[in-house]
Amino acid sequence: MPLSNATRWAEICEIQTSLMRDLADKFPQRRQQLHNIADGWQSVKKQAQEQSLTGLSTK
Repeated sequence: MPLSNATRWAEICEIQTSLMRDLADKFPQRRQQLHNIADGWQSVKKQAQEQSLTGLSTK
């Protein structure tokens, strides 16, 4: 089933990724953990974009 708001989810994921990377710059002692979280958000973004494309191809 396609995600109806996939585009918005992708936008939110990009915002969260940016936030985590900014925090990693400010808190070097947590850099690795924050980069891991940012990578997770990028994974969710990719899944949302794939769902968006799936929704477009089935219409």
